[in-house]
Amino acid sequence: TQSHLQELFGFANICANWDYSPSREMTAMFYPLFEYSLILYLCVNFLNTMLSYQRGELTKWFWTFSKIVFPINVFLCSQFRMIFVVIAYLDVQGHTAGFLGLQIALVLVAIQNTLYVYDSNECVKLFGTIRNTRIAGLTYVIGDLAISAVKVTATIYVVRNGRGAPWTLAPSFIPGQCVGQLVDKVWMIFNAVLPLIISYNRAKSEYPLDIAITSEEPTYIGIAGEDNSTGESAPLNEGSYKLHCFKDE
Repeated sequence: TQSHLQELFGFANICANWDYSPSREMTAMFYPLFEYSLILYLCVNFLNTMLSYQRGELTKWFWTFSKIVFPINVFLCSQFRMIFVVIAYLDVQGHTAGFLGLQIALVLVAIQNTLYVYDSNECVKLFGTIRNTRIAGLTYVIGDLAISAVKVTATIYVVRNGRGAPWTLAPSFIPGQCVGQLVDKVWMIFNAVLPLIISYNRAKSEYPLDIAITSEEPTYIGIAGEDNSTGESAPLNEGSYKLHCFKDE
């Protein structure tokens, strides 16, 4: 069941777990949990950035940058679902295009989060000082940009040519693994494992974001012709009153 991956990329990546029926259909049923969670994170992260800017914690250039990358990230993450629509062994290029968009989005998120740390002078308790936090953030984003540049380049080659780049098929310094497989594993560490550790420690160092849902209290008036001698408003009840809402002056 992994022959097409072995032939095209030199190794069977994680996609082999859902490239074939019935696994593809079953995974697609649960995939929205991941997609909606990711897009919700993008929205809440953008909201937090907006509030930080309004409090004067961020500069205008970063706020402008965030407004540009936010819709791009939402679109790219939403299109990752196409990996379940375009069958990998029938259309490798179309199937891989959805994954390429996710890779680009994750790079933009890493850059944005690191710039946020710099621009807001954030201090993560794990690192003790603002300077150490900046050094850690810079180290991570440089490593992520380096491995993502290789990964994205290899993925673009697949989208354009329908097979893995020749250099990804070459043996790596690790016995039994080709270069593409090694790149894939390192990329997963930087974009799946480390972000969980980083986000956990940042959450312990930041104030929580409180979200309150409120509504103005409506004003109720009686239907014309009905007795409302008390002059008091009453709620809608068994069709005897209609609800009219007025904004407070």
